[in-house]
Amino acid sequence: MPNHEDSTQRSEKSDIKAWTDAIGAVLVKDIDCELIQAVVTGWKKSRSVKTIRNRVATFRLIWDKAKAWRYVAHTAYEGLDLPDYVREEQPSFTADEVKRIIAASKAPYDTIWRLVAETGIRRGEVCGLNVGDVDLANHVITVKRSVSKKRKLKSPKNGKARVFALSPQLADKLGRYAGGRSAEEPLFLSKQGKRLEPDNFVKRHLKPILKRLGLEGAAHAFRHGNATLLDSLRVSMKVRQDRLGHADPKTTMLYTHSVSADDVSTAEQLGALLEPGFLSQDCPKLPPETKMAPEPYSEAAA
Repeated sequence: MPNHEDSTQRSEKSDIKAWTDAIGAVLVKDIDCELIQAVVTGWKKSRSVKTIRNRVATFRLIWDKAKAWRYVAHTAYEGLDLPDYVREEQPSFTADEVKRIIAASKAPYDTIWRLVAETGIRRGEVCGLNVGDVDLANHVITVKRSVSKKRKLKSPKNGKARVFALSPQLADKLGRYAGGRSAEEPLFLSKQGKRLEPDNFVKRHLKPILKRLGLEGAAHAFRHGNATLLDSLRVSMKVRQDRLGHADPKTTMLYTHSVSADDVSTAEQLGALLEPGFLSQDCPKLPPETKMAPEPYSEAAA
């Protein structure tokens, strides 16, 4: 557990408590699949399928370590039957919904929602942005760190930095926060002048607006909305992987050369789609060679 992220550790501790409460004072050698199955069956009455499967995943990690350290020789979860998990449809903001959210928000959060809608970056990555990560002259942004609870800086998910183009409209909005400031300062600050914290700024500045507008979802719905827009524009898979964080990291010193023409074109189209008063039929088309059949977005790959 000490090697895992803070959020993962919190979840694992909760899972471990659930297992100890359910199993009780049973010797490790006496824990078998029949006992585990009985616990899982009991949980079906009060816990979601996702919760049960997460708890079993934590149990397997612990048990595999116990076998490696020779506390046990058998595999207690072998033959375990788990309830089927059908992934629910994830909330996804449309371009029109994004515009409504932006219009209802105050600075700097109106710009933040525009940023996450156009780029698809995660809320922790928004908090991890520094002034120096924005290249206003070349309309490029670098995402190379994230923020966990208590404003702890860490590498982005999968440890990969991402570099991609910004639309002129978004670059102009970010210039209001990046211009004339030290490169090491956080790009966005709270009222107290501190780096934003992921849970706090969503809870305090996004959730109330979504409730007022009658919209379902949270910060991640911007990311799914971004993936949907990329699909609708039939953006090349390479550009989509880069922007959603699935590609290899690029060298920061060379970032102005690593942004492709397709990426620039994509940023311009996304920027146009998210501008107030924009009509979808006015959207410029990508060159034919960049088009391909859209593939469904999977956050598991992200």
